[in-house]
Amino acid sequence: MIKDPFDVLVIGSGPAGTAAAMTCLQVGLKVLMVTKADVYDTFDSAVVEPLESIHPGVSTLLEKIGAAGAEKAASRATYSGIYAGNTYTPLGNDEKGVWQGSHIDRRVFDSQLLRIMVAHGVTVRTNETVEEFILDQERVIGIKTNGEELYARYLIDASGKKAIAGKKLNLKQKFYSPPLLCWTGISGGIEEYPFDSTAAHFIPGDQGWSWLAPQPPHQCAWTRLSIKGEKTLASPDALIDYPIVGEVQFANMRWRMFQPVCREGLVLCGDAAGILDPAAGQGIFNALWSGISAANTVVTCVKQHNFEAFHLAQYNDWFVQQFEKKVDQLRSYYAEHGLEVFLNNKS
Repeated sequence: MIKDPFDVLVIGSGPAGTAAAMTCLQVGLKVLMVTKADVYDTFDSAVVEPLESIHPGVSTLLEKIGAAGAEKAASRATYSGIYAGNTYTPLGNDEKGVWQGSHIDRRVFDSQLLRIMVAHGVTVRTNETVEEFILDQERVIGIKTNGEELYARYLIDASGKKAIAGKKLNLKQKFYSPPLLCWTGISGGIEEYPFDSTAAHFIPGDQGWSWLAPQPPHQCAWTRLSIKGEKTLASPDALIDYPIVGEVQFANMRWRMFQPVCREGLVLCGDAAGILDPAAGQGIFNALWSGISAANTVVTCVKQHNFEAFHLAQYNDWFVQQFEKKVDQLRSYYAEHGLEVFLNNKS
């Protein structure tokens, strides 16, 4: 018997982890979060990092979990619509005016989320590394981190692309695309933008695509994606004459999902459960939504423990349906823009 375990242990302090922890806290559960991050992180403004584009709908979910304003503190530029090739699509509007998306510094955004959680009373252990999971027969009951054992009635893995639970527990993965390589950077020294600086730009190519996120007055963040292989890893053609500022970052963006995304005592959410490439859009929005759904599942399991298997199966079905719906939408979008090269491997 474990004396006084936490109700919920959340791994990861990004958007999915924040949404999960804050949702559980709001209904009175005892929550512990472990993260490799440091709540006291400070960022040198002279260090340039690639930006991440977020949809205006993110603000609504941040308000729901008590983290309103985190995106504003991290915003470096805004955009009102997206060019896909030559076709422009506005983000939308309402009685308040035209919707604005933001290009955010993800380090600052995640740091804001972490500080908000601490201020709300979430117990957070920073600078922690999950070494292994503790099992009681087939049930996940805790973790070992830096040599210490921590226990909870339920664990939520929101560790993002690190996919800590999936990797350490050897969960099976299903792949939906060929291997894909994504690289991101920022180009600077732009005196006059060769494209509309008030919009984001999706540019299809022969072997992949580019995403441009202008950051006036003189910079532009960008992302490129292509079939994994020998690549030049250069900036997009529209920015080839401008110097790259800071470091270029790389990531494996093959579409993949763990199956199942939950088991007794454990629920996966966000990128820790399944990954699509950035063209799927609304990555942070979906992470927040997934974290809230994972937390609601755990809350229901705590209240109706005898029906745990049913509630976990419901969450798994929901995640699979949402993920595969996005896969179908992304395949249609790529086919529409002549990017069938991404659709050859559905294994």
